[in-house]
Amino acid sequence: MVQAILFLASFATAALAAPKVIWDGRLKLDFPAADLDKSATSPYNAEFVLGAGQKWSEQLLFPNMSVSGPSLFDLVPSGCRKPVEVTINDKSIFAPGGNAQKGFRRSELLPNTNNGTDATVQGVTTFHFSVREDVHRPLNYSHQYEIAFIETNDFSSHVWTLKTGTSFNSSEVPAKDAKTLRLGGSTAGGKAEEVLFSVPFDGGCWHNFAIQTNWVDNTISAWYSSGYGLLKEVVKTRANNATGKGQAHIGVLKLPTPPATDLSHEGYQPSGIKEGLIYGGLFVEDCSQNGVSISPW
Repeated sequence: MVQAILFLASFATAALAAPKVIWDGRLKLDFPAADLDKSATSPYNAEFVLGAGQKWSEQLLFPNMSVSGPSLFDLVPSGCRKPVEVTINDKSIFAPGGNAQKGFRRSELLPNTNNGTDATVQGVTTFHFSVREDVHRPLNYSHQYEIAFIETNDFSSHVWTLKTGTSFNSSEVPAKDAKTLRLGGSTAGGKAEEVLFSVPFDGGCWHNFAIQTNWVDNTISAWYSSGYGLLKEVVKTRANNATGKGQAHIGVLKLPTPPATDLSHEGYQPSGIKEGLIYGGLFVEDCSQNGVSISPW
């Protein structure tokens, strides 16, 4: 919290023109959990993606801010926003159309305006978010986790994916890079995912990302910082197939461990799961005319 106060003091007079925010998932300090279950009041999809019969008011927690502090982009001029923790348990089995995905355990937030062809996937847009561990709900790094991604409209691939944990079918469990955050590029057309950026997942601080997609020119760029540092470019503009457009997911998608040929329906998941990740500073900005925001001021 002291870091946050120092950050505010340092940048109070350094306001810069920012791109237009076209979706904002940051919650005010008095936002009630019950409003997450209502389409009229939640900035997120009130029904997807979470276990059958579960509610967001049960799966999302509001962490103690005296411990985690607000994230970088929760420090907005109009007032501090609060982080949210996305959790999974044994019952976090998504069942679209009644077809239970027993291989996965998943809880993922979707922006409520993001229908796959909306403004967040037009022109040039940047998806901002921060993530940190919860020592009381640790991940099992023997598994692979997809913790932020854009899934194409036909559900066949991802435009980009942020992962952690041990990659499925790794010969080493847990893998040496299990405790890292890894940004992968497009998998359109069955292309093997290329890791564009990797950083150790230090559990003691916020990890801040801004991932920009040019939906016209099919390119990707990315910025990153830890704690309350200004975002710095870590992936320079490069080709990345985004023709499938799609929906953004942010949360905990836990893959099974082998053997499995159909990952969503097969494989091993342990019992007694009590895991979560803390997120903050979630918003999307239109960068068609302006550069990316590297600080909230």
